Amino acid sequence: MIRNAVHHLHRSYSSYLSPVVRPKTLADLFSKHVSREPITMITAYDYISGSWAQAANCDMILVGDSLAMCALGYESTTEISLEEFCFHVQAVSRSPGDAFIVVDMPFGSFESSIEKGVETAISLMKCSPKVGALKLEVGSHSLSTHNPDYSLKLAAELCSRGIPVMGHIGLTPQRVHSLGGYKVQGSRSAQDAAAIFETARQLKKLGCFSILVECVPHKVSQHITETLDIPTIGIGAGSGTSGQVLVQSDILGMLPGRVPKLAQKYTDLHAQSVDALKHYVADVTLHKFPDNDKNGFKIKEDVWREFLEIVE
Repeated sequence: MIRNAVHHLHRSYSSYLSPVVRPKTLADLFSKHVSREPITMITAYDYISGSWAQAANCDMILVGDSLAMCALGYESTTEISLEEFCFHVQAVSRSPGDAFIVVDMPFGSFESSIEKGVETAISLMKCSPKVGALKLEVGSHSLSTHNPDYSLKLAAELCSRGIPVMGHIGLTPQRVHSLGGYKVQGSRSAQDAAAIFETARQLKKLGCFSILVECVPHKVSQHITETLDIPTIGIGAGSGTSGQVLVQSDILGMLPGRVPKLAQKYTDLHAQSVDALKHYVADVTLHKFPDNDKNGFKIKEDVWREFLEIVE
Protein backbone atom coordinates (compact mmCIF):
# COMPACT_ATOMS: atom_id res chain seq x y z
CA MET A 1 0.00 0.00 0.00
CA ILE A 2 2.75 2.41 1.00
CA ARG A 3 4.86 1.35 -1.95
CA ASN A 4 1.98 2.10 -4.36
CA ALA A 5 1.42 5.50 -2.74
CA VAL A 6 5.09 6.40 -3.10
CA HIS A 7 5.02 5.29 -6.71
CA HIS A 8 1.93 7.43 -7.34
CA LEU A 9 3.60 10.48 -5.78
CA HIS A 10 6.72 9.95 -7.88
CA ARG A 11 4.71 9.79 -11.10
CA SER A 12 2.70 12.88 -10.18
CA TYR A 13 5.88 14.82 -9.44
CA SER A 14 7.59 13.69 -12.64
CA SER A 15 4.64 14.78 -14.77
CA TYR A 16 5.25 18.39 -13.72
CA LEU A 17 8.92 18.48 -14.56
CA SER A 18 9.74 21.15 -17.13
CA PRO A 19 10.89 19.83 -20.50
CA VAL A 20 14.66 19.51 -20.87
CA VAL A 21 16.09 22.07 -23.29
CA ARG A 22 18.97 20.69 -25.32
CA PRO A 23 21.75 23.27 -25.58
CA LYS A 24 23.20 23.96 -29.01
CA THR A 25 26.33 22.00 -29.82
CA LEU A 26 29.39 22.53 -31.98
CA ALA A 27 27.62 20.45 -34.63
CA ASP A 28 24.73 22.94 -34.66
CA LEU A 29 27.14 25.84 -35.12
CA PHE A 30 29.02 24.10 -37.92
CA SER A 31 25.71 23.28 -39.60
CA LYS A 32 24.88 27.00 -39.77
CA HIS A 33 28.41 27.74 -40.95
CA VAL A 34 28.24 25.20 -43.77
CA SER A 35 24.86 26.51 -44.92
CA ARG A 36 26.24 30.08 -44.74
CA GLU A 37 23.68 31.20 -42.18
CA PRO A 38 25.07 34.06 -40.05
CA ILE A 39 25.90 33.02 -36.48
CA THR A 40 24.74 35.39 -33.74
CA MET A 41 26.58 35.96 -30.48
CA ILE A 42 25.85 38.31 -27.56
CA THR A 43 27.73 38.89 -24.32
CA ALA A 44 26.03 38.43 -20.95
CA TYR A 45 27.04 39.21 -17.37
CA ASP A 46 24.43 37.67 -15.05
CA TYR A 47 21.17 35.71 -14.94
CA ILE A 48 19.05 38.62 -16.24
CA SER A 49 21.27 39.57 -19.19
CA GLY A 50 21.75 35.87 -19.94
CA SER A 51 17.99 35.37 -19.95
CA TRP A 52 17.56 38.32 -22.33
CA ALA A 53 20.13 36.89 -24.74
CA GLN A 54 18.49 33.46 -24.54
CA ALA A 55 15.01 34.90 -25.15
CA ALA A 56 16.38 36.72 -28.22
CA ASN A 57 17.31 33.30 -29.66
CA CYS A 58 20.96 34.13 -30.21
CA ASP A 59 23.13 31.15 -31.18
CA MET A 60 25.93 31.81 -28.71
CA ILE A 61 26.39 33.67 -25.44
CA LEU A 62 29.84 34.98 -24.57
CA VAL A 63 30.58 35.46 -20.90
CA GLY A 64 33.39 37.87 -21.65
CA ASP A 65 35.79 39.57 -19.28
CA SER A 66 34.32 42.81 -20.66
CA LEU A 67 31.83 42.40 -17.81
CA ALA A 68 34.58 43.81 -15.58
CA MET A 69 34.03 47.24 -17.15
CA CYS A 70 30.42 46.96 -18.33
CA ALA A 71 28.88 45.42 -15.22
CA LEU A 72 31.33 45.84 -12.33
CA GLY A 73 32.77 49.30 -12.89
CA TYR A 74 36.43 48.31 -13.24
CA GLU A 75 38.65 50.50 -15.42
CA SER A 76 40.07 47.53 -17.32
CA THR A 77 39.23 43.91 -18.11
CA THR A 78 42.52 42.90 -16.48
CA GLU A 79 41.27 43.74 -12.97
CA ILE A 80 38.70 41.00 -12.49
CA SER A 81 39.80 37.89 -10.59
CA LEU A 82 39.13 34.33 -11.69
CA GLU A 83 36.98 33.67 -8.62
CA GLU A 84 34.84 36.75 -9.30
CA PHE A 85 34.58 35.87 -12.97
CA CYS A 86 33.44 32.29 -12.23
CA PHE A 87 30.61 33.69 -10.11
CA HIS A 88 29.24 35.48 -13.19
CA VAL A 89 29.78 32.46 -15.45
CA GLN A 90 27.58 30.40 -13.15
CA ALA A 91 24.90 33.10 -13.03
CA VAL A 92 24.72 33.37 -16.82
CA SER A 93 24.69 29.60 -17.17
CA ARG A 94 21.56 29.41 -15.03
CA SER A 95 19.59 31.39 -17.63
CA PRO A 96 17.04 29.19 -19.43
CA GLY A 97 17.61 28.53 -23.11
CA ASP A 98 19.64 26.60 -25.66
CA ALA A 99 22.40 29.08 -26.56
CA PHE A 100 25.93 27.70 -26.80
CA ILE A 101 27.90 29.33 -23.97
CA VAL A 102 31.50 30.43 -24.52
CA VAL A 103 33.60 31.71 -21.61
CA ASP A 104 36.64 33.99 -21.60
CA MET A 105 39.89 33.04 -19.91
CA PRO A 106 40.47 36.21 -17.84
CA PHE A 107 43.82 37.96 -17.61
CA GLY A 108 46.15 36.56 -14.96
CA SER A 109 44.51 33.14 -14.89
CA PHE A 110 46.70 31.38 -17.49
CA GLU A 111 49.83 33.39 -18.36
CA SER A 112 52.23 32.00 -15.74
CA SER A 113 52.49 28.48 -17.18
CA ILE A 114 50.84 25.92 -19.41
CA GLU A 115 49.92 23.92 -16.31
CA LYS A 116 48.22 26.95 -14.77
CA GLY A 117 46.36 27.58 -18.02
CA VAL A 118 45.08 24.00 -18.17
CA GLU A 119 44.02 24.18 -14.51
CA THR A 120 42.11 27.41 -15.17
CA ALA A 121 40.47 25.99 -18.28
CA ILE A 122 39.24 22.94 -16.39
CA SER A 123 37.85 25.06 -13.55
CA LEU A 124 35.97 27.28 -16.03
CA MET A 125 34.51 24.29 -17.88
CA LYS A 126 33.39 22.87 -14.53
CA CYS A 127 31.54 26.07 -13.59
CA SER A 128 28.47 24.68 -15.32
CA PRO A 129 27.63 21.79 -17.66
CA LYS A 130 26.22 24.45 -20.00
CA VAL A 131 29.68 25.94 -20.63
CA GLY A 132 30.54 24.63 -24.07
CA ALA A 133 33.88 26.26 -24.90
CA LEU A 134 36.56 28.73 -23.86
CA LYS A 135 37.78 31.87 -25.63
CA LEU A 136 41.51 32.57 -25.55
CA GLU A 137 43.12 35.85 -26.59
CA VAL A 138 46.11 35.15 -28.82
CA GLY A 139 48.98 37.37 -29.92
CA SER A 140 49.87 37.60 -33.60
CA HIS A 141 52.15 34.86 -34.88
CA SER A 142 55.53 36.29 -35.85
CA LEU A 143 56.52 35.64 -39.44
CA SER A 144 60.15 36.53 -38.76
CA THR A 145 60.81 33.90 -36.05
CA HIS A 146 59.88 30.31 -35.41
CA ASN A 147 58.96 30.97 -31.76
CA PRO A 148 55.18 30.67 -31.39
CA ASP A 149 53.28 32.92 -29.02
CA TYR A 150 52.74 31.33 -25.59
CA SER A 151 48.98 31.50 -26.03
CA LEU A 152 49.30 29.39 -29.20
CA LYS A 153 51.04 26.71 -27.14
CA LEU A 154 48.23 26.87 -24.58
CA ALA A 155 45.59 26.66 -27.31
CA ALA A 156 47.31 23.55 -28.65
CA GLU A 157 47.43 21.99 -25.18
CA LEU A 158 43.76 22.67 -24.49
CA CYS A 159 42.60 21.39 -27.88
CA SER A 160 44.69 18.24 -27.43
CA ARG A 161 42.81 17.61 -24.18
CA GLY A 162 39.42 17.88 -25.87
CA ILE A 163 38.56 21.34 -24.56
CA PRO A 164 36.84 23.39 -27.30
CA VAL A 165 38.72 26.65 -27.89
CA MET A 166 37.73 29.81 -29.74
CA GLY A 167 40.86 31.78 -30.61
CA HIS A 168 40.64 35.58 -30.33
CA ILE A 169 42.86 37.54 -32.72
CA GLY A 170 43.32 41.14 -33.87
CA LEU A 171 42.64 43.59 -31.08
CA THR A 172 43.06 41.60 -27.87
CA PRO A 173 42.05 43.83 -24.91
CA GLN A 174 44.17 41.88 -22.43
CA ARG A 175 47.24 42.97 -24.44
CA VAL A 176 46.05 46.52 -25.04
CA HIS A 177 49.18 48.11 -23.54
CA SER A 178 51.55 46.17 -25.79
CA LEU A 179 49.32 47.00 -28.76
CA GLY A 180 49.51 50.74 -28.03
CA GLY A 181 45.86 51.15 -27.12
CA TYR A 182 42.47 50.18 -28.49
CA LYS A 183 43.41 50.45 -32.17
CA VAL A 184 42.56 48.71 -35.42
CA GLN A 185 45.03 45.89 -36.06
CA GLY A 186 46.54 44.92 -39.41
CA SER A 187 45.72 48.14 -41.24
CA ARG A 188 49.10 49.89 -41.36
CA SER A 189 51.29 47.31 -43.04
CA ALA A 190 50.95 44.17 -45.11
CA GLN A 191 53.23 42.39 -42.64
CA ASP A 192 50.88 43.14 -39.74
CA ALA A 193 47.87 41.90 -41.70
CA ALA A 194 49.78 38.79 -42.77
CA ALA A 195 50.71 38.09 -39.14
CA ILE A 196 47.03 38.16 -38.15
CA PHE A 197 46.18 35.86 -41.06
CA GLU A 198 48.96 33.45 -40.10
CA THR A 199 47.74 33.42 -36.48
CA ALA A 200 44.30 32.42 -37.69
CA ARG A 201 45.79 29.62 -39.79
CA GLN A 202 47.84 28.38 -36.85
CA LEU A 203 44.80 28.36 -34.54
CA LYS A 204 42.79 26.36 -37.05
CA LYS A 205 45.69 23.94 -37.47
CA LEU A 206 45.96 23.51 -33.70
CA GLY A 207 42.31 22.48 -33.48
CA CYS A 208 40.37 25.63 -32.53
CA PHE A 209 36.74 25.24 -33.56
CA SER A 210 36.25 28.97 -34.25
CA ILE A 211 38.06 32.29 -34.34
CA LEU A 212 36.90 35.67 -33.05
CA VAL A 213 38.31 38.54 -35.12
CA GLU A 214 38.27 41.98 -33.46
CA CYS A 215 39.03 45.37 -35.01
CA VAL A 216 40.59 44.07 -38.22
CA PRO A 217 40.03 45.59 -41.70
CA HIS A 218 37.04 43.89 -43.31
CA LYS A 219 39.02 42.73 -46.35
CA VAL A 220 41.50 40.93 -44.12
CA SER A 221 38.82 39.31 -41.95
CA GLN A 222 36.86 38.22 -45.03
CA HIS A 223 40.00 36.66 -46.53
CA ILE A 224 40.55 34.76 -43.28
CA THR A 225 36.94 33.56 -43.36
CA GLU A 226 37.13 32.45 -46.98
CA THR A 227 40.45 30.66 -46.45
CA LEU A 228 39.62 28.74 -43.30
CA ASP A 229 36.86 26.14 -43.02
CA ILE A 230 35.87 27.02 -39.45
CA PRO A 231 33.44 29.75 -38.32
CA THR A 232 34.77 33.26 -37.75
CA ILE A 233 32.97 35.66 -35.44
CA GLY A 234 33.58 39.34 -36.06
CA ILE A 235 33.43 42.46 -33.93
CA GLY A 236 34.59 45.51 -35.80
CA ALA A 237 35.69 43.18 -38.59
CA GLY A 238 33.07 43.84 -41.25
CA SER A 239 30.27 41.75 -42.70
CA GLY A 240 32.40 39.07 -44.32
CA THR A 241 32.78 36.90 -41.22
CA SER A 242 30.64 33.85 -40.41
CA GLY A 243 28.87 35.69 -37.61
CA GLN A 244 28.88 38.71 -35.33
CA VAL A 245 29.25 39.40 -31.61
CA LEU A 246 28.50 42.59 -29.69
CA VAL A 247 28.64 43.62 -26.07
CA GLN A 248 25.11 43.60 -24.65
CA SER A 249 25.51 46.88 -22.79
CA ASP A 250 26.37 48.56 -26.11
CA ILE A 251 23.39 47.02 -27.90
CA LEU A 252 20.95 48.11 -25.19
CA GLY A 253 22.57 51.41 -24.25
CA MET A 254 22.91 50.35 -20.62
CA LEU A 255 25.58 52.95 -19.86
CA PRO A 256 25.59 56.68 -20.66
CA GLY A 257 27.70 58.06 -23.48
CA ARG A 258 28.44 56.94 -27.00
CA VAL A 259 29.18 53.35 -27.92
CA PRO A 260 32.35 52.39 -29.84
CA LYS A 261 32.32 52.72 -33.62
CA LEU A 262 32.30 48.94 -34.04
CA ALA A 263 29.01 48.65 -32.09
CA GLN A 264 25.38 49.55 -32.72
CA LYS A 265 23.04 50.91 -30.04
CA TYR A 266 19.51 49.62 -30.67
CA THR A 267 17.88 51.30 -27.69
CA ASP A 268 18.75 53.63 -24.79
CA LEU A 269 18.07 51.50 -21.75
CA HIS A 270 20.04 53.85 -19.50
CA ALA A 271 17.81 56.85 -20.25
CA GLN A 272 14.64 54.76 -20.10
CA SER A 273 15.65 53.22 -16.77
CA VAL A 274 16.58 56.55 -15.18
CA ASP A 275 13.27 58.07 -16.34
CA ALA A 276 11.34 55.14 -14.84
CA LEU A 277 13.20 55.40 -11.53
CA LYS A 278 12.60 59.17 -11.41
CA HIS A 279 8.90 58.46 -11.91
CA TYR A 280 8.97 56.07 -8.97
CA VAL A 281 10.79 58.58 -6.74
CA ALA A 282 8.26 61.27 -7.65
CA ASP A 283 5.31 58.96 -6.93
CA VAL A 284 6.66 58.11 -3.49
CA THR A 285 7.39 61.76 -2.72
CA LEU A 286 3.87 62.81 -3.75
CA HIS A 287 2.21 59.89 -1.91
CA LYS A 288 1.03 58.37 -5.21
CA PHE A 289 2.75 55.06 -4.50
CA PRO A 290 1.83 52.71 -3.03
CA ASP A 291 -1.90 52.67 -3.57
CA ASN A 292 -3.49 50.66 -0.77
CA ASP A 293 -6.23 49.26 -3.01
CA LYS A 294 -3.85 48.34 -5.84
CA ASN A 295 -0.59 47.51 -4.09
CA GLY A 296 -1.63 46.73 -0.53
CA PHE A 297 -3.11 43.76 1.31
CA LYS A 298 -6.34 43.78 3.34
CA ILE A 299 -7.24 42.32 6.71
CA LYS A 300 -10.70 41.00 7.68
CA GLU A 301 -12.69 43.45 9.79
CA ASP A 302 -13.23 41.02 12.68
CA VAL A 303 -9.50 40.20 12.72
CA TRP A 304 -8.73 43.92 12.72
CA ARG A 305 -11.05 44.59 15.68
CA GLU A 306 -9.56 41.69 17.62
CA PHE A 307 -6.07 43.02 16.87
CA LEU A 308 -7.04 46.44 18.28
CA GLU A 309 -8.42 44.85 21.42
CA ILE A 310 -5.17 42.95 21.95
CA VAL A 311 -2.80 45.88 21.42
CA GLU A 312 -4.95 48.43 23.29
